[in-house]
Amino acid sequence: MISEAELQKTIERINQGDQKALDHLFPIVYQELRKSAHLIRLRFNQQDTLNTTALVHEAYLKLSQANLSTLENKNHFLNLAAKAIRQILVNACQKRSAQKRPQGSRYQIEDLEEQLMLSEESKSAILSIQEALSRLEIKQPTYTKIVECRFFAGLSIEETASIIGSSPSTVKRQWNIAKTWLHQQLVSVPA
Repeated sequence: MISEAELQKTIERINQGDQKALDHLFPIVYQELRKSAHLIRLRFNQQDTLNTTALVHEAYLKLSQANLSTLENKNHFLNLAAKAIRQILVNACQKRSAQKRPQGSRYQIEDLEEQLMLSEESKSAILSIQEALSRLEIKQPTYTKIVECRFFAGLSIEETASIIGSSPSTVKRQWNIAKTWLHQQLVSVPA
């Protein structure tokens, strides 16, 4: 187990552009990322073809190409990973909707987004959530960040409060408001 001081030093190295430091951080947060990806998988009808490990690895690839010079702490990294996982799912659904493959065509193993096999119901749910979150982000960006932390990263109220710089009671209240608003948006979406 790595100490908080060692973890902070690793984050400081990442902030300074040390790519190898990210390779050191990934194993530290790997199990937490797997937990987040697994929770997302369960939320979408336990899709057996939605591979938890592949989602985590694809998120890592996306993060390894991102500018992490303002990384604050482990929770911030987990939040960024949750955003990456969200984007992977959305991209996969959008690609599938945009280009229906003819019967009998073979899939190229290029990246995870091409390999995701989501049911039509799951694709529809993911795209509806993305659309609702895009609208919420315009109105209340903080609420969107809370949803990403709680729904996509599986972070606690306290961890989320730490990331957004607010009190746990405020985050709890805003999380409840965001859930209610999203539920209303998703229920009103025509099927």
